Amino acid sequence: MGIVGPVNNSVSRDSDRFLAVGAVSQSDRLEIELVQRPDTPAAILIKWPPQPTVTDPAKLTATIAAIVRVLGTAQIELAARRASGKFKRRRQTHEVVLRRS
Repeated sequence: MGIVGPVNNSVSRDSDRFLAVGAVSQSDRLEIELVQRPDTPAAILIKWPPQPTVTDPAKLTATIAAIVRVLGTAQIELAARRASGKFKRRRQTHEVVLRRS
């Protein structure tokens, strides 16, 4: 069972695609992507590990906290992009897509 250690949720400024990427266990990571194509509404892709994340019951709180940190980082990054004008809402409906990578 993986040990949850320090999480680096930083996003490379070179990529407008990723809002956040971070470890949720020693072997699993979560990726949050912003997809903006000219012909479709913007979408957020939340890429979970392909296999279930296994954690010790004693480490469940830390695992959940790591997941929330990655999601929170994505939310903050999207808000920063909106504030800077890098992301503009379209009138079309936005959707969130969850999928296992």
